[in-house]
Amino acid sequence: MKLLLIFPKWPKLAGQTPFTLPPLGIIQVAACVPPEIEVTVVDENVQPVDLDAEVDLVGIGIMLTCQANRGYELADAFRARGRTVVLGGLHVALCPDEAEGRADAIVVGEAEGLFETLLEDFAQGTMKPRYSRDGLADVTTLPNPRRSLYDKKKHYSYKGFELVDLVETSRGCRFNCYPCCTPYLGGRQHRIRPLDHVLSDLDQCSENLFIVDNSLEQNVEYEKTLFRAMAGLGKSWVSHPISCEPEVLRLAADAGCWYVYHAIYTISDKIRDRIKMYHDHGIGVEGTILLGMDDHDEDFIRRFIDFLLTIDLDLAEFTILTPFPQTRVYADLEAEGRIIDRDWSKYNAGEVVFRPRLIEPDRLSELFQEAWTSFYRETSQELRMSKLLLQRLRSGGGLSRRERRARRTK
Repeated sequence: MKLLLIFPKWPKLAGQTPFTLPPLGIIQVAACVPPEIEVTVVDENVQPVDLDAEVDLVGIGIMLTCQANRGYELADAFRARGRTVVLGGLHVALCPDEAEGRADAIVVGEAEGLFETLLEDFAQGTMKPRYSRDGLADVTTLPNPRRSLYDKKKHYSYKGFELVDLVETSRGCRFNCYPCCTPYLGGRQHRIRPLDHVLSDLDQCSENLFIVDNSLEQNVEYEKTLFRAMAGLGKSWVSHPISCEPEVLRLAADAGCWYVYHAIYTISDKIRDRIKMYHDHGIGVEGTILLGMDDHDEDFIRRFIDFLLTIDLDLAEFTILTPFPQTRVYADLEAEGRIIDRDWSKYNAGEVVFRPRLIEPDRLSELFQEAWTSFYRETSQELRMSKLLLQRLRSGGGLSRRERRARRTK
């Protein structure tokens, strides 16, 4: 049997960095496939999809809502050519009834344990239209993703710099942030993978990592254990926020933490203090800035931009509040009749698809563009990114403090 797994193209924000990271989802699904099945993966963001590929089964992973339209287009094209198509991914889990009519089968939720059953049924000619589970996958038995299926150097390098591998050390999130669909998708429990499984996965990775866990900050003791185990592996990594405790930050820096992504949607001295603590430990900060909350009027957004220019962020990525399905934002805006556009291609956090409470939609869109321009007016995004890269190279990447000192004395 021949299986083709596809990650559809998605529209990036105009101000986002131009490089593309290797998606994790389709190589995690590939890890569920028995060895006798031939698997090919295609990331449409870096290579074309061959619609006439001689394959038995096509799997399309729709991770982002803004990928949905393209994912459905690909499904239609393959089915028109007589191929059997399976849809899965986060958006399918959010909107299963919508997706079910667009493929021969769908996988709802975490694929491990479901995709294997689907493949068996397909081989026997008994494939069902929907595969879903009660509860969540057992993270203690997750297979490591099949990273060898990517040509990393060919497709995922930027100006000679090999980009990060995406790594998952846990799933779920006990926090319940207003714009986030993780509580629906991955549960409110922090489900931690066994440390030896994580380390064996790291052995397959390049020296550059993105730990994609929803939040490492959920469990301080786990952070310490993980970072101690990573120290000396020679890895450099980024992640979502980590706890601003001195010991955690010291261990993270020793383990190779390069910078963190930190969501910011209000003016706060706490944010200013956190950024300083990260910087004091040699860890950079990229702010993911959310505009369009119900208390954001034009005056606030202008003051917000001014605030961001004073807190020493290394990078900033501006986004617009987006009512993704199964979030509290969606429930509230739907109940109030404030969702004004349901074209999934616009659900990329860069379009205004709802009616803000204190500002007109067009004006929010204009201020969003002004925010990008204002933040990067004096120092371009490329130069800021280059400074972060230089900082990483000077620090010795994921070397321990002792190894860094030894390198400097040579």
